[in-house]
Amino acid sequence: MNDLAPHDTVWLAVADLHGHRAHFNALLYWAEAEFGARLHVCTLGDYVDNGREIPALLDDLIALRERLSERFVPILGNHDLALLRALGWPGTTPDEVWYQRWSRNYWNPGLGTPAAYGAHTLADFVARFPARHRAFLASLPWLHDTGRWLFVHAGMEPGPLAPQCAALAARRLPLQHEWLPPQLREKALSRTADAAWDRVVLSAHNKHLGGARFEGPNRICLSGEVDATGVLRAVVLPARTFVRVAADGRVKLD
Repeated sequence: MNDLAPHDTVWLAVADLHGHRAHFNALLYWAEAEFGARLHVCTLGDYVDNGREIPALLDDLIALRERLSERFVPILGNHDLALLRALGWPGTTPDEVWYQRWSRNYWNPGLGTPAAYGAHTLADFVARFPARHRAFLASLPWLHDTGRWLFVHAGMEPGPLAPQCAALAARRLPLQHEWLPPQLREKALSRTADAAWDRVVLSAHNKHLGGARFEGPNRICLSGEVDATGVLRAVVLPARTFVRVAADGRVKLD
């Protein structure tokens, strides 16, 4: 991977982290050693739920954004947005309906985000969830578009990208109270591509791809499987070099 020109920009897109702090730190250590100041990182969302180091991971991501500035772009996932909705976002009144939906449909048994903070009810979670973690998640964009690469959590619907990008950039919620935007939640979009798209759409979110990834000329979807298999997936761009962090923390090229 050293055939790039010395100043070429390198993007590392990273699948769902779900509280797996050690995996991400191992990947970042490898990538910074490999690419230095050329490295730009986009984490594809889902930082909360189903892992054992959620608070520490969020602290690390906050510190990394301060250190790398515009070279680190974390975007929002559906688990992160479900958490914000339970807290009442975009308002400030906690939402019990969303909390119950989040707890029924998003957590693996024993690995809910509230428990990671010592909370077991919405009221406890509101009291215990640090303001810095809430502010970080609430600040995240719902996509990142470089003009060549379009990073989003679940995928994009067929058809023109511009109106979808505009809605995501505006962080526009569906009218149905308990729904989230399909680009953040719909697993069927993992294999969706449109030949007319003028950029490569990158996502994760789905762990049932029949392999480590789905790939096409203008589409890459990484298997978001770290909470199921202990393997974190990533891709280096523009080389399209696929990387995995194994359950033992070793970084390997696929």
